[in-house]
Amino acid sequence: MRRGVIEVLALVGVLAVLVAAGCKGGPHLLSQEDEIRLGREAGDDFERQYGLDKDEEVRALIQGIGSKIAAAAVPPEYPYDFRVLARKEVNANAFPGGRIYVWRGLVDALGRDKDQLAWVMGHEAAHVARRHVTRRLERQLGYDLLIALVLGKKGAAKTAGLVADLVMLDYGRDQEYEADRYGLLYTYRAGYDPTAAVAVLQTFQKLQGREPSNFEIFFETHPGNNQRINAVKAHLKEQGWSGKYYTP
Repeated sequence: MRRGVIEVLALVGVLAVLVAAGCKGGPHLLSQEDEIRLGREAGDDFERQYGLDKDEEVRALIQGIGSKIAAAAVPPEYPYDFRVLARKEVNANAFPGGRIYVWRGLVDALGRDKDQLAWVMGHEAAHVARRHVTRRLERQLGYDLLIALVLGKKGAAKTAGLVADLVMLDYGRDQEYEADRYGLLYTYRAGYDPTAAVAVLQTFQKLQGREPSNFEIFFETHPGNNQRINAVKAHLKEQGWSGKYYTP
């Protein structure tokens, strides 16, 4: 009975913080330790669903680039872990705490180009470093997530599944633009050509087949490729960075 009272009081305290934070612009509710644990649990669930790529050459390529991006994406410190999913779709996902998946289809679509892959991986690392994934969890999982964390980590398996589902959703415009900018910085710090971002986005543009109209963009959470290309070019010019993919 006494334990139950303590748990209820603890839960009330957390929910009070949740209300005060507004789940949006206030302080983070998850600790870095919680982020890492949730990310690993959700990542394991994700892997069971999609499967890891078994091509050792591709895995070595991604891990080699990833080690340099991880060293560049600080502060804050996260145990970044870059893995390759055995999927033909062109995609990449960042889990809270540093687990990042590059889909095999993306590796092939970019021709295994190290500079281009470095920017994509830097972009995903930025979602982790800037805690975009965590903000999404706090906002969308809300009470269920906090209850699982407070009451002895109950419902961890269910929470992991929800986290894995959430990372498949698009980020908001501001977060995408921020991840693009920090991705450029991490790529540059890691010794790769940051102008590769332009080539990546142009590849996405071709794969997409067409640009959404301005009307469609207004209602989308993801900025159009033309908008992202222009923003990336402007940032490259501002930083004075040029390379083989783009010269301001």
